[in-house]
Amino acid sequence: MDTGHADTERLYWPADRIETYQLDRLRESVDRARRSKLYAERLAKCRVDSLGDLSRLPLTTKEDLRKASPWGVVAVERDELFQYHESFGTTGTPVSGWLTQADLANYAAQINHSAVNFSRGDRVLVRFPYAISVPAHIVTQAARQRGACVIPASSRTAISPYGRVIDLLTKLEVTVLGCLPMEAIFLAEAARRIGRDPARDFPHLRAICTAGELLSDARKERIASLWNCRVYNLYGCTEAGNIAADCEEGRLHLSWDHFLLEVLDEGDWSSVPPGQRGVAALTTLTRQAMPLVRFVLGDYVRLVADHHCPCGRRSPVIEHFGRELNRFRIGRRWVYVRELEERLLAAPVDSVGDLWLIEVGKDAVVFRVEASRPDPRLYRRLEEEIGEAYGSRLKIDAVVYGSLLDRSRFDVVQPVNKPRLIGDARPDGRPLTLDDLMPT
Repeated sequence: MDTGHADTERLYWPADRIETYQLDRLRESVDRARRSKLYAERLAKCRVDSLGDLSRLPLTTKEDLRKASPWGVVAVERDELFQYHESFGTTGTPVSGWLTQADLANYAAQINHSAVNFSRGDRVLVRFPYAISVPAHIVTQAARQRGACVIPASSRTAISPYGRVIDLLTKLEVTVLGCLPMEAIFLAEAARRIGRDPARDFPHLRAICTAGELLSDARKERIASLWNCRVYNLYGCTEAGNIAADCEEGRLHLSWDHFLLEVLDEGDWSSVPPGQRGVAALTTLTRQAMPLVRFVLGDYVRLVADHHCPCGRRSPVIEHFGRELNRFRIGRRWVYVRELEERLLAAPVDSVGDLWLIEVGKDAVVFRVEASRPDPRLYRRLEEEIGEAYGSRLKIDAVVYGSLLDRSRFDVVQPVNKPRLIGDARPDGRPLTLDDLMPT
């Protein structure tokens, strides 16, 4: 049990104590929200006398935030704003994420609810994309809060290609890697391209901290085995912060001192019975710049409040099933990728590799996977089991290693040129242009 840090203490509080704390924070948050244009009218007549009153407050949709952005969501004076981020939905229209300095500190504290436990002496390589998205910045802030050293090796940039990151992991003896789950797999593939064994050749790496994608327990175990280290997952969103973090037992615990989380039926938006899956609606308790009330995240979750996690935390456990892009329909049934992964990725890695895709057809679903040692008997058994579970046909198509992804992409090193304004005259007499001096 880790209660040695002030930012984790409230996760161990008994229910009655945390509920009193939550009610006080909820009242403050609703009062703050009324200062924004978005909530001024819709919350004007709302009263909060108990936590039960939350369900009577209006829901907030992504479209509400989209229409109100950028300024209609702000609940503080503009000179109090400290940092800005944006998230993008399926429409590509940005949703604003404003932070005060206190908000940024709280975002980092929420990251530090994770049992990854950044500390002095850690060298944390941050491979999340910096720029206007939020994970890289708040993981950086969280590591610094605990005294760790940060190595900002952003993804999606020509300055830090895969080969350079592998070199950094080695020569700087990186102890914690922060990245998307799929990026951890790509980095392992890149290491193999240059003859490195990710499970053996990075002995200082003690943990990988993942966020930003759906991560099933089965895929988490795959990544842990791939790198021979612990994997700790984070679950959050740009608009609100980091909602839950893995404990020592690998379970996502809600940061209940910062959020209230409801699980709603996507048909009528009523609360689902305890322990059932539904759509998450989030209310912030500590957010200053942009308080949110019953914000419908679009994530499918199950909330387990009645648990006895060996870590000692009493905050609810979240089982995350992803969003619309993480499920597909077969006949009348929805199939969640998380559930499919738990069945299929339990197979040996040489039969069901780390890279795969799902091809949804009219008559069948194809699970196409790279396999170094195909096992037709195993595939037939899995196909039968999944067919019985979902009442539909699934076909496993094993292809040779390298068929699903061209690994040569990890070898590409794009030139990074500083601006040049002086050049030699061209032999053909054509006037120089900036394109000549700064080739791509």
